[in-house]
Amino acid sequence: MGPRLLGLILITAGALVLIVPFFFVVSTAPQKIGLVGGGALIIGMTMVSIYSGTLIDFDKRRYKEYQSIFWIKLGTWQKLLPVERAELVIHSYKSKNTPNGISPTLVQDVTIYKCVLLANGTKFLALDFAKEKDAVAAIERIKRGLEI
Repeated sequence: MGPRLLGLILITAGALVLIVPFFFVVSTAPQKIGLVGGGALIIGMTMVSIYSGTLIDFDKRRYKEYQSIFWIKLGTWQKLLPVERAELVIHSYKSKNTPNGISPTLVQDVTIYKCVLLANGTKFLALDFAKEKDAVAAIERIKRGLEI
């Protein structure tokens, strides 16, 4: 969430830098305003657009773990092994950040819901979800798609 929030802040700041000269008289050169505001917008949009995930193509029996930037998903398709079983695993732990003198020490309980695909008796692929209902919906879709 941190990089995405910073990206939104940069987008807002860049938009403000570009809009303010329309309402107030400023002595800064228009090129400098455009470079600063446009640069903040571009960096912010880049940060907001970066994410990763996993795609499963049930028809062609393949999957791709990807990194996305500007909504272009980069990664290579790999053959999906014959999946024997899909399980929902709930993993809970305590998350604690290291005190650094600036941010407070936070301790919180975190629960991750994992859809685990088993092939040849071992874990083949694990998909993590923050919400149980999302994990349940995903595992049902996977079971339908793979006919298991």
